Amino acid sequence: MDHLREAAAMALASADGAAPASDAKSRTAAVLVAAAVVATAFNDLRPLLPVGELGPTAVIYVFPLLLLHTLTEPEKLAFPVLATILAIGLFAVIVAGVAANFADVSGAYFKGRGGIGRVATQGMSVVLGLLVCLMFYNFTRRGFLEAMSRGARITLLIMGGVGLLELGSWYHLPGLTQTHNALATVIHAESGPVYPQRLRSTAFEVSYAGVVLAFVFPFALLGLPRGDRRRLLYLAIVAVLVTFARSRTAMLVIGSQALFLLWFSARERFDRILHGVTVAVFAAVLLTLNPATRETLGGAVTNLALYGNTAGAARQAEENVSNITRLAAIHAGLSMFRERPLLGVGLGQYGFAYPSHVGAADYRSWEVRRYVTSADPEWPPIFSLHVRILAELGLLGYAIWCALILPVLWRSLPRVDPGTLTGRAHLAVSQTLAGWLLLGTSIDSFNFFGGWIALGVGLALPRGRAPRPAAREESP
Repeated sequence: MDHLREAAAMALASADGAAPASDAKSRTAAVLVAAAVVATAFNDLRPLLPVGELGPTAVIYVFPLLLLHTLTEPEKLAFPVLATILAIGLFAVIVAGVAANFADVSGAYFKGRGGIGRVATQGMSVVLGLLVCLMFYNFTRRGFLEAMSRGARITLLIMGGVGLLELGSWYHLPGLTQTHNALATVIHAESGPVYPQRLRSTAFEVSYAGVVLAFVFPFALLGLPRGDRRRLLYLAIVAVLVTFARSRTAMLVIGSQALFLLWFSARERFDRILHGVTVAVFAAVLLTLNPATRETLGGAVTNLALYGNTAGAARQAEENVSNITRLAAIHAGLSMFRERPLLGVGLGQYGFAYPSHVGAADYRSWEVRRYVTSADPEWPPIFSLHVRILAELGLLGYAIWCALILPVLWRSLPRVDPGTLTGRAHLAVSQTLAGWLLLGTSIDSFNFFGGWIALGVGLALPRGRAPRPAAREESP
C-alpha cells in the first residue's frame, strides 16, 4: 500500500509540475537544479579544466554534481526513447563524418590547434548538451519545474545587478566601478573588465547576453501565475538588459519571444489584441506625420538592422564591415556543404577549411584577413549554427538536429496554457526552442545549455491537450 501511495504521489507531481515531497534529498536536488540554471549565465570564467571552449563555462563545474545526485537513484533514471535513438544517430553521423574525412582531420593543424583535438573538444560540447538534456528530462518528470523557474529568476536578478555595476563603471561612479572591476576578475576572467559601452552583464559579449536571456526570460515566468505582479519586475529587467546591450541578436530573439508571450496571454481576448494593434498603428502614424521625425526614425532603424548601431556606416572601420565578415563565414560554410553534402567536413573542422573557401572579395575585411592568418590566434567563427551543422555534419546531421528540436516545439505550441504550471512550461519550452532556432542564425556554438534544458523539459512534459478555457484552474 505504501508503494502505491508513493507511486501516486510521484505521478501527481509529474503531472502538475509541483515540487515533490520536501525531504532532504529533494531539497538538495532543487538547489542543484536552480544552481545549474544560474550557471548558464556565466561563460567567461578562468578555465580550470582542459575541455576546450567549455572551460570558461560554469555549467561544466555544476553539472557533475547534478549527475552524481541523479546517479544516487539510478533506478529512477529514464530515457526518452525517440530522442535517445536520434542522439545515437547523431553520434553515428559524427563518427562517420570524421572517418570519411580522416586523412584531412588527422593532418589538420591551424593556429596551434589540431584536427583530432577539435573533434574531441567539440564532441565534449555535444555530449554535455545531450547529458544536460537527459538530466532535465528526468528532473522535469520528478516535478522540479518550480526549481528551474526559481533558478531563472535568480539568474535575471544577478544579470540585472551585474548590469547595474557595469553601467556605473561606464561613468566611473565611485563604488560601482571598483566593485565591477573586482567582480570582473572572476566573471570576466577571459575578456577582462573593459568592454565597449554595450551591456554584456554576466556574458563574455553582448550577443551571448542575448543567448542567456533567450532561456532565462521564458523560464523565469514559468513559476509565476498569470496576474502575479512579480512578472512585471522580471519583464522590466529583461527590457533594460536588451535595450542597453544594443545587440541585434538579443532584440530579434527576445522581441520574438515577447510576441509569443503576448499572443498566448491575450489570445482568448481578441479585443485586447485588436486594441493594442490599433494603438500601436495610431502611435506610428503620429510619429511619422513629421517628415524630419520619419527620416530620423527610419534611418536609425535601418542602421540598427544593417550595422548594429544607429549611426550607420560612419561608425564602421573602413575595411571592417560586420556584414562582410558574417557573409564570408556563411558563404565558406555553404561552400563546404556543397563540396561534401552528406556528412560534411567533420565535427569541429570548419576553421581548418575556412581559408580555402573564402572568396577573394571577402579579403577587404580585416577580420577575414585576421582569421586566415595562421599567426593570429583568433579562430574563424561561422556566425550560424545552422550553417555550421550543414558544413561539419552534412545533411544527415542537420536532419537529426532538426528532428530533435522541431517535434518538441510543434508538440508544445498547441498545449500552451498560461493558466497552469504545465501550460506555462509548454510556453517556456516553445519560446526557448523557437529562440534557439533564431539564435542559430547568429551564434555557432553547441554550448547553448538553455536550449538543451528546454529540450529536456519539453520531452518530459505531458502530451495531453490543454483544457478548455472554462475548465482551467491554477495549479497550487
